[in-house]
Amino acid sequence: MRFHIFHTDNVQSDVINAHKKCCEKIEIETEYHSFTFPNDYSQVCSLHGDFMTFMMKEETDDVVCFLDLDCLPHNKKILEEAYAWVKENSSFVGNAQNVSHIQTVNRVYAAPSMIMIHKNAWKTLGSPSLRSFMQNGLYIDTAQILSLRADEIGFHYRIMYPIGCDGDPIYKLAGYGQYGHGTLYPATWHYFAIGTQLNEIKNIWNQRVNNILNDEKIIPINYSIYYGL
Repeated sequence: MRFHIFHTDNVQSDVINAHKKCCEKIEIETEYHSFTFPNDYSQVCSLHGDFMTFMMKEETDDVVCFLDLDCLPHNKKILEEAYAWVKENSSFVGNAQNVSHIQTVNRVYAAPSMIMIHKNAWKTLGSPSLRSFMQNGLYIDTAQILSLRADEIGFHYRIMYPIGCDGDPIYKLAGYGQYGHGTLYPATWHYFAIGTQLNEIKNIWNQRVNNILNDEKIIPINYSIYYGL
């Protein structure tokens, strides 16, 4: 299980180092890939998707694993269980997300913040490019095409739903509660869009990094579910 992490060369070194420390703490193998920032954030999204597509072709393992730079792993056991399921079932697993500002808001998909994709699943679904694109006036996010094609043919995959999040903005995740900045998933914690806020990294980032490094349980400020446990 080796995770590939995409980033551009304008990201603060402190962010990269913090991510590396968290990965080392829970003992997962990683490989960081740096690209020149193209001066346009929309182009970064395309570059990210192209990188993921390239890795689907070039990775030697049957299962290709990705983490966003602002997605911190905190539970190796769950990641290993997900990896084993993907390998056994030739499928994919990812963090739950939706595109909250368009009419397809209820389409929850496996997002690239943390996703594991078996090469056979990618091939079964047509070996698509994983870059984001517009389709009939609707935005299709990076790697979202996998979930869309899987839904069309009844291909089974798994999604990790959010436990809670730390702050604004908060989005509705269809009928599955809410998520937003600092979303806690079963195996990862996702800041969301850290690349667009390089000069205003919130304290919550440093707090969650320290939680992981100090073996402290992450307690989200806002819970995702609508009911008590």
